[in-house]
Amino acid sequence: MLLTLAALLARTAAATDGPEGRIPAFARKYRTSCSTCHTAAPKLNVLGEAFQLNGYRFPENDLLLRKDQPVPLGAEPWRDLWPRAVWPGEVSGFAPLALRIQNDAGAMHRPDGATRWSYRFPNEVGLLAGSALGETIAAFLEADWNPTDGLEVEQAKLAFQDVLPWLPSRLANLWVGVQRLRLFTLGDPVVDGAGRAEFLWQTFRVADLELRGGVGVPPSQSENAFRLGQPQPTIELNGLVGPRLYYAIGLSQGAGPLVDDNNARKDLYYKLRYKLGGLRLDGTYAPGGGPLTGSYGQLLDRALIVEHFGYFGSEPTNGVEDAHRSFGLNARVLWGPIDLGGGYVWGRHENPWGSGPRPVRYGSAFGKAEYLVFPWFIAALKADELHVSVPSQALPPGVTSVPADQTRLIPGVVLLIRQNIRGVLEAELFARHAPSRALAQATPGNLWIRLDVAF
Repeated sequence: MLLTLAALLARTAAATDGPEGRIPAFARKYRTSCSTCHTAAPKLNVLGEAFQLNGYRFPENDLLLRKDQPVPLGAEPWRDLWPRAVWPGEVSGFAPLALRIQNDAGAMHRPDGATRWSYRFPNEVGLLAGSALGETIAAFLEADWNPTDGLEVEQAKLAFQDVLPWLPSRLANLWVGVQRLRLFTLGDPVVDGAGRAEFLWQTFRVADLELRGGVGVPPSQSENAFRLGQPQPTIELNGLVGPRLYYAIGLSQGAGPLVDDNNARKDLYYKLRYKLGGLRLDGTYAPGGGPLTGSYGQLLDRALIVEHFGYFGSEPTNGVEDAHRSFGLNARVLWGPIDLGGGYVWGRHENPWGSGPRPVRYGSAFGKAEYLVFPWFIAALKADELHVSVPSQALPPGVTSVPADQTRLIPGVVLLIRQNIRGVLEAELFARHAPSRALAQATPGNLWIRLDVAF
């Protein structure tokens, strides 16, 4: 029954791009299992990604499939009267809200060599809301509270589909709001469902490079705290060129989810994605294709996904601008229960300390493997390395940089206690951690146990 429903939804889904479709509100809306769109939620399967790309809707049979009745905001004949009348819309017939609670217990190997267990009950409480607002508009909200940072709005955005109606369907869509840029699906938290650790290229900040002078000279750091993985206020144009090629180009704030920008510039980025085989990016199968069978309720795929992005930005540092740019390329293979991928990200900062054109380069190779042992059990392994090049001529006289190179392994397992209750065991192991070695500290290591529930 579930596989039949998944196949039906896959045939009817068509994609542009849209907010995250990973909240229990949609299970209530369509009265369907979480595993219709998820493999160990919040990890999306290929149908879930297509549903997400289409802005929370199954276009052709949406009225037949959904079980709630939307509330119309105007009479249908108003369409014919536009622009002399307001174009009618609709809102969900129920409050499209969900909660997510994450409880963590972690063992951290401290710089002094001691190991300390900490309970974070809860580590994070999230409010999630998402809904289609008529035929071509969708909204998504993600607000999180945690004991360290308090309340933060991670995402709050609107997705407008087919903003140029004379173009082919789903060729031009517009996102506006605070959002994750999703530069790679391989590194996106919706797709990378193992646990809590991001890749090093997503967390690297030039501000983390510590500079040290001679005796009596305090350490110093760059003011540029930009990182590629942070949510940002963004205007993005995206869409599909044919059923398998996705593009996006956007202008982002650069400084993170701030009220005001910290300079007079906006960052520019682009991303490309091509999927060969399996469920196409427009949410349909090629003639003669279809979902794999014998997957015990999970919708699996056989496909190759290739992605590329470029990011060009600038941040103020000591009164001058630090121009930076990053490029990435990766490939992801889906083969039944196997989800395997890897790639490389390269970046350069032109003036990270504001004391002259002294460039800093970094590069990061990364990979991930996940295997669906059972429908309720995923084994995962992530690996990455970070190399940062700080030429001595780039530093003021008598100043040295603490090395930042790292090599990591992150094994983990995910257990579905119920479809909306997830247990995670994840370790962070460093084969190389140059900052600790340079400071004569113990190599860090972490073990996390997470209980994650959404309802």
